[in-house]
Amino acid sequence: MIPKVSASFFMRYLEFLGVSPKQALSILLVPIILDFTRTTIKAIVLLLHQLYRKLRPYSFRRTRYPSVSIIIPAHNEEKTIEDCILSALEDPYPNKEIIVVDDGSTDRTYEIASKYAREGKIKLLRRPPSGKKAYAVNYGLMFSKGEVVVVMDADTMIERGSLWELVKFLQLPNTGGVAGNIKVLNTESFWCKLQAYEYMTSMESGRRFYGLVGTVLVIPGAYGVVKREVLTSTGRFDADTITEDFDFTLKIHKTRMRVRFSPEAIAWTKAPETIKGWIRQRIRWSRGQLETLMKHRDMILNPFFGISGLFGVPSMVFYDLVATSLKLIWLVYFSLFHHKLMIAVYGLMIPFYFVNELILGTVSWILTPKRGEFWFLFLLPIVVLFYRPLHGLVRLKGYLEGLLGGEAQWKE
Repeated sequence: MIPKVSASFFMRYLEFLGVSPKQALSILLVPIILDFTRTTIKAIVLLLHQLYRKLRPYSFRRTRYPSVSIIIPAHNEEKTIEDCILSALEDPYPNKEIIVVDDGSTDRTYEIASKYAREGKIKLLRRPPSGKKAYAVNYGLMFSKGEVVVVMDADTMIERGSLWELVKFLQLPNTGGVAGNIKVLNTESFWCKLQAYEYMTSMESGRRFYGLVGTVLVIPGAYGVVKREVLTSTGRFDADTITEDFDFTLKIHKTRMRVRFSPEAIAWTKAPETIKGWIRQRIRWSRGQLETLMKHRDMILNPFFGISGLFGVPSMVFYDLVATSLKLIWLVYFSLFHHKLMIAVYGLMIPFYFVNELILGTVSWILTPKRGEFWFLFLLPIVVLFYRPLHGLVRLKGYLEGLLGGEAQWKE
């Protein structure tokens, strides 16, 4: 009865829009192939894996804690640097050192951090402004001693116990690095709430899935860990792209070691509070992504690099670059050659993407360790109608700027 009622309702809806089932399929064909199929596959795989891990959880040994060097590069972070330092100090991990690298700040960043350096709680380094986060991190590495290295952004705070949750995954075989689970700290404004929802879905559905199949391509610069031996063998962080975290993660994959994701290693970061700041950030990320993919294009469809070369990098190239462009071309095509169908296009696309986003958001909420994020699901109409389309356009702008050249800075 229910399927017949649903089918009847769908046919009446198509009649209302003035399209046949065949026309409706042609309108939705690209979104179904590019988005819905991927969303449903991820949802099924992740939920089954979550059930499997409930029955057979990982077993990690707490008999030895490798020494950890936490490096915090900072440039003009007077508003957040103290909270960042305190969160690292208060984590109960027993064998750690904290190194703050002030990269030519012109505000009170160095002064605020100096208090903790005088008390012997951190190492504080100062260098001339470089405009590149990679230079600041590499400078801190020269003064570090840890067996593993954690890199944190100065506007990020980690939860108590998070360091162990991050480091413990290095016990798994052939693991070179681990990505942390990044959440948005400043959710007071509506714009930041939208970003918090985006972070939840990208981490809990995106990075979790890629962690399962061994293709985590980005250890976020906000919070991640890598073995020192890997840092040494790969030549540390390069400054020839503006997404040094993405670049370095691909360098780990080139050693044919695995990069994992730790869902319980939670860190809270500050998101841009204005649309203008968000656009600048996302354009910078997109430009850096394109730069890094061009730099490591030898990985694409290269069986030498295993699943990362055969699936991970090609998947990113297709979905982030090609598919984003295809969807825009598809929309322009209908606008130019089938403009009479535009009402039907939007009448089908909006509910389609709402269902797609509902699946993505619900699965992400089920998986997230922070179940209080359920209220983000009420943002779905704005996410579908405004946030996702704007994000796609901004990313395209970033890719075009990357193709046209020019240099972007770590901090603008």
